[in-house]
Amino acid sequence: MLCSALIALCGCGDKQITQALESDANGYLCLACNTKFYTDRKVFPDFCPQCKNPRVTEVLGFVCGTDHHTTLGPRGRNSISCQKCGAATTGLSIPGAKELQAWGAARKEKKEVTGG
Repeated sequence: MLCSALIALCGCGDKQITQALESDANGYLCLACNTKFYTDRKVFPDFCPQCKNPRVTEVLGFVCGTDHHTTLGPRGRNSISCQKCGAATTGLSIPGAKELQAWGAARKEKKEVTGG
């Protein structure tokens, strides 16, 4: 479902689709303590690096159809409002390391977020 939404957002160009689906990082938000963090794109956390709770969720970019601003937030069933203009967001993207850093996420290594 996520891929279909990203493809619809990007239009038909193969290059645009590839850019929207690829990222150099994976972003996460801990639902227990609200810690923002990201990992290398090949690392998937087992728990939060701060509180060790396993309730972490992926972070996506929610794209505003009005001003094309991307607001980062936790993956969920609902869209979130654009932090720039307040309009409902209509598209999705996968944020990269630079976007996640600007959002306030800290880079974490595999040993900090996995059991192995």
